[in-house]
Amino acid sequence: MKVYLTVLFLFVYQLIYAQDFSTEQYKEANTAISISYLTKIEKDAIMYLNLARLYPVLFLRFVVENYNGPEGYSKIEKNNPYINSLKKKLGLLKSMEALSFDADLYENAKCFSEETGNSGGEGHKRKLCPKKNFAECISYGMQSGKDIAMQWLIDDGVPSLGHRGIVLDPTYHKIGLSIHSHKKWGTCAVAEIIW
Repeated sequence: MKVYLTVLFLFVYQLIYAQDFSTEQYKEANTAISISYLTKIEKDAIMYLNLARLYPVLFLRFVVENYNGPEGYSKIEKNNPYINSLKKKLGLLKSMEALSFDADLYENAKCFSEETGNSGGEGHKRKLCPKKNFAECISYGMQSGKDIAMQWLIDDGVPSLGHRGIVLDPTYHKIGLSIHSHKKWGTCAVAEIIW
């Protein structure tokens, strides 16, 4: 009985007072960690998306509540309606499966991140890269995986919240994500996500 109460106390203490995800939680979210050809930023973007999917309430507390925006940009206002709607969404969201890395999706994302980055283009219209039947998110100008994930989750200025809807959709299970330099924005990240 004493052991049970001690374990229960530690569990409740962790839930109430923890300031960050546990090592095991990071490990569970980091589904692309062993992919040698991905950059750290690409791996981190996938990990942060998965943290939001696996642990929405903790993601709200540990990441969103402390997020001021990407370095080099003006701070995000705390009363921003997109931040507020994200907080509400995460507070009500049930845990879902992490997105697993998919090499074919990565190749498609890589093709388009290079195409759009080299041309300085914006948007989803492709010239040479094939468009297949999957959801796509594009991020411009972000320098960290966390900022890429947060750009899609906040979806500031996107009334449909399409990017947020894609990355938090429990019917999606696979992701390919590639980052390339961009003539106008410095960087371009493309994620292809599918069932």
